[in-house]
Amino acid sequence: MKTNFHFACSVAAILFTAASAHAGQTPIDISALVNAAWTSAFCDNAIVNASTFPSGSQTFGGVPFAIPPGPNNYWSGAVAGNCGSGVLRLTIPVGVSGTTSAFTLLNTYQGQAGPNAYLYITFTGSDGATATQPLVGGVNVRDYNNDGFQNAIDNTSTIQVWTNGIGQRLDRQEYILPAAFASQVLTSVTITDTGSYDGSRGIFSGLTVSTCRAYVTDTIAVSSSKIVYDSSLQLYLQEVTLTNTGTAAVAGPLFFILEDLPAAVTLANKSAATACFAPIGSRYLVAFPEGSSLAPNTAAVVKLAFSDPSGAAISYTPLVAGSLGGAP
Repeated sequence: MKTNFHFACSVAAILFTAASAHAGQTPIDISALVNAAWTSAFCDNAIVNASTFPSGSQTFGGVPFAIPPGPNNYWSGAVAGNCGSGVLRLTIPVGVSGTTSAFTLLNTYQGQAGPNAYLYITFTGSDGATATQPLVGGVNVRDYNNDGFQNAIDNTSTIQVWTNGIGQRLDRQEYILPAAFASQVLTSVTITDTGSYDGSRGIFSGLTVSTCRAYVTDTIAVSSSKIVYDSSLQLYLQEVTLTNTGTAAVAGPLFFILEDLPAAVTLANKSAATACFAPIGSRYLVAFPEGSSLAPNTAAVVKLAFSDPSGAAISYTPLVAGSLGGAP
């Protein structure tokens, strides 16, 4: 969100507004693997309000996805299982070297609550690295439809990134991979579906992998004061508050990135240029130091100073990133 001389930004705006994609993020083409169209009927049922669902190139909270544009748009566990029960596996070839994290667009059909997991996602590396994440209803996966089935998520590893406003949604999971993957090729990602037609079959529509040594921190809400001019310093000053709205502490360092800052405006704080998060060369500063952590419902304040001799309107798009052992 950008306005002249001031801005206000909430976590909801970050989640639902398209943002710049990151240079290290690669959407994976799953068009050869999907088996259902949003609007097709299956098992004497169908996706509710299916005509409203997104397809094609989409960006959700700064992460680009390639949702197949058709004729099929997603992989349905219910269709793959012939409307019955039994274990299903969908293996997605990847072939990206140095992967540090990954994102999926994954929900369930008639999703069930935990503690049992009915979906699992497994990452496989070229030199033996492997990691499996259970997806538990009410924690990191839920029903696509806001009805009588499982409707909660943790809003930390899994967040809602799309809604049609009439009861249907898509959620995005984020996975931080073990360090071993950074020196291997991520050969494949496998979704294992152990549900049944009437209980937590998968609805999978997107996979993106990242080689960035930093990651999007979607649980950090951003709010700001009005930008004011200090004549004694000849600088424009602003305070930005970063609040952890999640249920777990966020480890430092946290980076505050100012995307799309006008060329005529200079950030006077000690800062560096992004090499991974686009637009490449955006200024960023360390908002919260390494070795510290930001607990749930607590905040850190970042004080910004701008030099603007041209009198240009000061505007920028805020983004907060965490570290996987590197800078953004």
